[in-house]
Amino acid sequence: MAANNNEKHFALDLCDKFLTDGRNQSSIIDKIAKQNTELQEEIQKLEAELQINTRNFQIKEDIPETAIKFASVENPENDSQFLNVSCSFQVSVQVPYELQKGQVLITFEEEEVAQNVIRMGKHHVQIEDKDVEVVAQPVPLNSGVRFQVHIQVSKVKISVNGIPDGLPADQMRDKLELSFSKSRNGGGEVECVEYDNQSQSAVITFVEIGVADKILKKKDFPLYVNQNCHRVTVSPYIETHLEKFQVFSGISPRTVLLTGMEDIQMDEETVTDLVNIHFQRKKNGGGEVDVVKCSLSQPQIAYFEDETYGIV
Repeated sequence: MAANNNEKHFALDLCDKFLTDGRNQSSIIDKIAKQNTELQEEIQKLEAELQINTRNFQIKEDIPETAIKFASVENPENDSQFLNVSCSFQVSVQVPYELQKGQVLITFEEEEVAQNVIRMGKHHVQIEDKDVEVVAQPVPLNSGVRFQVHIQVSKVKISVNGIPDGLPADQMRDKLELSFSKSRNGGGEVECVEYDNQSQSAVITFVEIGVADKILKKKDFPLYVNQNCHRVTVSPYIETHLEKFQVFSGISPRTVLLTGMEDIQMDEETVTDLVNIHFQRKKNGGGEVDVVKCSLSQPQIAYFEDETYGIV
């Protein structure tokens, strides 16, 4: 009888253990599932942020006005060289650097001088009646970009915008060809019409050089559709493409960061002159100075050019 009771207790204990283990395993599985869900949500969030950052990576740079000299083509191989006016230029985006209060940036004309100033480390600069110890450090820069822009302005094509809707694409192409081929409106023989119904725009190619120039002088042009005259906008046909897109980063080889002027209570112009004078002298380890920029009262933004890493 005692043996039977022991067996019953043993069986009950074993059942309790299985139930407890089962509940523990279920709890562990629930925790793993919850962590997996959280990780999936985090991955989706990061992917969404990556897509937003990719879309927002746009270069906005004002290209300065500059005089451009157009040279004539001597001994052209064929007439196709007269069909476009081409130009190309390189864009280098300036790299910003945040200069904190009490810091100075100094750009030397020679890279060797800047590296020597950094190797010396500490410098004692006389600021009126004070001997100020500054520390020279290299200047790490954020990433910047440079690329080439190539532009071709067609002499036989024009862009047309503001085309009214209401006709099938084939009929509208015919209407465009008829309107732009009329010589009394300044047009000429049309070679082809590329019409985009969605954007209500077109590219028209003429057979002869010179027709496009005459039409472009008018800014707009009459287009007759269903016995109504519509004024459409005409503009040069321009093809633009980028080449040699490069991302660069590194340390400015000619510029030195000076720290240790947080307690200076003077105008920045005076301090700029005194720092310039000190580091112009060879006995102080310096040399010919190109630019000095001080930030004594509040943080400022300095800009570097990519090719020389000098302050703009």
